Amino acid sequence: MTTYLLDTNVILRFLTGEPEAQAQRAKALFEQSEAGVLTIRILPLVIAEVVFVLTGKHYQMNRAEVAEALILFLENPTFDVADRDSLIRGLRIFKQHNIDYADAYLAAEAQTCDCGIASFDQDFLKIPGLDLHKL
Repeated sequence: MTTYLLDTNVILRFLTGEPEAQAQRAKALFEQSEAGVLTIRILPLVIAEVVFVLTGKHYQMNRAEVAEALILFLENPTFDVADRDSLIRGLRIFKQHNIDYADAYLAAEAQTCDCGIASFDQDFLKIPGLDLHKL
């Protein structure tokens, strides 16, 4: 079975429905994955870019909308999602705390590996129980 790495623009078209023709083609691709015809692999960097675009100037979606849409999307069991648990945990942290998605993902990874975070960034103090080595 062929595996395809999913690009950011496919997720954006699917989630936003724009442009409609491309959104329908993205949906058809996902249906092929669900039917077992092909495999869709999703990488963490792509999810970070989706968050950046959806919360940016063009779409201006709020954190909760973006997090919920992406969590639902990533929970599709037919997708091969690299680091699925940390991505979903990071989206929940992003939704709950006023921090950048990259920091939320890093916090999720720290929780997963029972690691601390070394950073100059004070935003990590917003996450209870996180071991922060402030520099």
